[in-house]
Amino acid sequence: MWQTIWTAVGSIGTALALGGVVWQARLTRKALEVSQLTAFDAIRARLDSEAPKVTLTMEVPEWEPLAWTPHGMPCNPWPPGHSWQFPRDRGQEHSLVLQQVLVLENLSDRRVEARFVGNLVVSDEDRRPRAAGVIVLEPGEKSEKVYLQRDFTIKELSENFTAKQAGADLPHRVVGTVTVEDDRNNGNTDRWDLLLTGCPVHPDPERDGVWMIARHHLTEGSGLRTLEYELVPSRQRTHWLSRAQGRMLPEPGQL
Repeated sequence: MWQTIWTAVGSIGTALALGGVVWQARLTRKALEVSQLTAFDAIRARLDSEAPKVTLTMEVPEWEPLAWTPHGMPCNPWPPGHSWQFPRDRGQEHSLVLQQVLVLENLSDRRVEARFVGNLVVSDEDRRPRAAGVIVLEPGEKSEKVYLQRDFTIKELSENFTAKQAGADLPHRVVGTVTVEDDRNNGNTDRWDLLLTGCPVHPDPERDGVWMIARHHLTEGSGLRTLEYELVPSRQRTHWLSRAQGRMLPEPGQL
């Protein structure tokens, strides 16, 4: 009997000792995680303090929407009161351009590279649109105007209106991404995701199948109310331990 008791006591002691080892390991791991988080927070703070200051300024979208033209940048709206009728006008080149202007300014003492992807264009010397691509901004330099723009048929914009009425996402959108970084391997990349969409054409309540540019509303204001856009888009920042090696600083909660 005593042998059984002492065996049980020994087993309990072993279990307690093992539990203590496990608990100590957990405490050690927790301490290491806290230490890592503290170190990463310090690195993040340093990278933020050294990051070049670049501002992205968005203008209010053009209203009324401009008429698409094959000869260059859009510059004029359709004549007041112009209307489109389906199916009569389906397939014809009746297009509207949704457009919003942005400007980057480098307020730092370091040169930076800005990269534009998506529906982002600039106007060349002949007033023709071309992809904005990649530009370098010297300290204190401001970019030329960059246009977040895309042309849509009236049919496509009518589909946006129908989706809006149904509470669904609008299928036809203008999207672009701007990224900015300097030449440091251990630095930051700033990114802005841009979106412009809306329902600038509405059905004429008095004529079946007829669509018109949204009119001024007595209480809701101009047709600009029909567009969805941002004037201060959110900036997303990636912190790099080594850009060349593709090693990013973990965000809080990723450890």
